[in-house]
Amino acid sequence: MDNRVFKTNTACALYETRACAILNAQSCENCPAAQTEGTKASKTVANYLDLFESLLPEDGVARLFESSECTLCKTEPKGKCSTFAIIDFGHNEPEDLQMRKLFQKNRVGFMLPLQFACCGKCRRRILLLEYLPALGVIIGLTPLIPFFVNPHWMQNLRAVASWFPLVLAVAAIGIGYLAGKLLVKSLKKRFSGLMYWNLMEHPVTQELIAKGWFPLFEEKRTVTPVFTKKRIVYGLGNARSSAYLRKNPENREKAD
Repeated sequence: MDNRVFKTNTACALYETRACAILNAQSCENCPAAQTEGTKASKTVANYLDLFESLLPEDGVARLFESSECTLCKTEPKGKCSTFAIIDFGHNEPEDLQMRKLFQKNRVGFMLPLQFACCGKCRRRILLLEYLPALGVIIGLTPLIPFFVNPHWMQNLRAVASWFPLVLAVAAIGIGYLAGKLLVKSLKKRFSGLMYWNLMEHPVTQELIAKGWFPLFEEKRTVTPVFTKKRIVYGLGNARSSAYLRKNPENREKAD
């Protein structure tokens, strides 16, 4: 096989196949199949893509980013998609180390970025829940700043006790943080009826967890998403739903 990699490699055994569409490499230079040689190796890649498909929910995950409406809203009417909330999931399959190196340079076999179409309101709510405790600390310390920067007032505070300013600052931080956490707890109850503020509780996420997927990078019940205006358009797991249509007419009609 020619060692050169072509932008349009018509000699590739996967060229213009469903496997090619699911790989979603956008160009042959970025395609994992370009690192293999021969028809047999390409078929092996195609077999692993079949495995990847079997690990996805029945309706796939493209519905999350193809939606023009917010996929996190619970109430109607849903907000208009203006951003994407992204969390990364991993799966221990495939177990074959060579194929792991081929698909992902990671501690997992398959990696799947979940891209939720999200409205501005849901984005603000999630960020508010994330940063409110830190905001509480800032608010708690703000009234003390004039006392700490004014030498005369600072001297009066130290007159009470040399450690008094430090204790005062620690108390303000603790009170502000605690107030922020309590407010977060209250807001979570309120937001729960309006949206999936915890993406781990989203129905699609739950389907993936049931199939053995797990969140990467954060080992906790709530995973904070990364927000971006434009979604990831290339790579495994980011192909549009049309790539997963099988040749079986019944499945095609169902997908339509």
